[in-house]
This record gives sequence, structure tokens and C-alpha cells, in this order.
Amino acid sequence: MNSANTPNSGAGAVSAPLAENEHVKELLGILKDNGKDPTGLTALLSHVGEMESFVKLAENKIAEMKSQLDSMKEIQDHPIKHALQNAIKALEAKVAEVKAQIAELKGNIIEGCKNAVAAFKEKGASVLDRLSSFFNIKGGLQAINKNIDATIRIDDRAIAAIKNFSKEYHETGRHLKNMGRVLTGKPRIDAARESGKLAKAFSAPYRADRAIQIKLKGAVTAMIVKLEQLEQKTAAKREEKAAAPAEKKPSLAEKLNAHRERIKQKDLERPTPERVKAQGLEV
Repeated sequence: MNSANTPNSGAGAVSAPLAENEHVKELLGILKDNGKDPTGLTALLSHVGEMESFVKLAENKIAEMKSQLDSMKEIQDHPIKHALQNAIKALEAKVAEVKAQIAELKGNIIEGCKNAVAAFKEKGASVLDRLSSFFNIKGGLQAINKNIDATIRIDDRAIAAIKNFSKEYHETGRHLKNMGRVLTGKPRIDAARESGKLAKAFSAPYRADRAIQIKLKGAVTAMIVKLEQLEQKTAAKREEKAAAPAEKKPSLAEKLNAHRERIKQKDLERPTPERVKAQGLEV
């Protein structure tokens, strides 16, 4: 996607909700005033708002991961800590990238609205039937989806690492307990205790982030679908216009005949001059 370079699509405009942008509001007003359905555009705005909310939730979960990692005494001297530190850094980088992509997406939507308003003022209401052509955002949405998929994979690897650590942790604990039981003459414990509680608590923020990423992907996918629906609507309008019978232009002979008829009609409509009475004939 290309970043918008107008003052109204700068950092301040992009950080604010799209519905508050002057170009967006102007286009929505034009659609309403001209009897055009604004729901396609409002749906795009709504999906962007959802995406921003999910990114904020993901940032909160990463902060929770950091806090949890610092407080987990069980892993202070274990390689799992280094692995999870790397996972958190990777998650931070991906979420920051998605956040920047969403900001760029918003800038392009603002620019698209601005261009649509300008085209309407120049060419009239017909441009409102091809609204999707003003929003070059599908490639950007697909790029966001790729980053979301990568983020989910990072969460999956972290969850798997936590599960393996938890299993190893409890297995080690079982061996230590068995040593004590042997020394006291008690029978060994053959089965390892369920490691679910530790793994569940430790992996909770990663699972929560994974769920957020899936919802974020759903919002992006829904936005792509809505954009494609607008594109299909534009294509249908174009086909409808192409199928309409073209207005037949008159031939040169027809134009000449019409001109003669107009002259003839003017002659008929011209008032008849009064006859001059001949002098000497009055009675």
C-alpha cells in the first residue's frame, strides 16, 4: 500500500477513528444525499476499528507475558526462559508491524475517500457507483493476514515449549520424590503427576493472544469480503451500463432534414404582413 501524503492523512488523522476524518464524513454525506447505499463504506470503517481494538488487546497480552516471565521462579535457570524471551520479542515485532500496517491502511482509506469526493465534484454522482475503485487496499489486507499467521505460529511454538517444560519439570519432581521415598522405604511413584496446572497457567497469555490473533484475522478477512462485494457491485453497474442500448446519433442527412423542418416551421409561425391598401381605391 502507498502511504497517504496529504495533511489530513498524516499521523494525527490516522491515529483518530476513521469515522471522525473530514474526508470520510464528507463522502458519507455525499452518498446519503445522492441516495447511495453507504453500508459498504461504513462496514470497512467498522472492521478497521475492530482490528485496532484487537491489536491493543494483543499489546496488553504481551505485557502480561513479560510480567509473568519475570515472576516465574521455576524457570529462572532453565533454557525455556531464553526461548520465551525470544518468543515475546518476536510477538512484539509482529504486533508492531501489524499496527503500522493498519495505520497505513487507514491512510489509504482516507486518501480514497478524498479522491472519491474530488471525482464526485468533477464528474457527478455516477462515480459513486464505482466506489471500490478508490480504495487500493486489498494487497495491504492480505499482507496483514500473513503477519497474523506468523504471530499465531509464534504463539503455537511458545505453547508447545511450555508444555514440554512442564512435563520435564514434573518428571524431575517425580524422580526427586522417588529418591526420598526409596530412602524412607516407601514404594516408588511410577506415573508422573499431571502437569496441566502449571502448563495451563504459564501458557494462558499465549493462548489468549492466539485467540486474539484469530479474531483479528477474522476482522481482516471480513473486510476483504466486503471489499470484494463492493468490487462486484461496481462490476455489475459497469456491465449494466454496457448492456444498455446506446443512444442512436442522427446521421448527417437526418440532421439536414431536421434543420429544414425547423426553418419551415419558423416560416409558418411568422406573422402575415398586412396588405397595404392601394390609394384611390377607397370608396
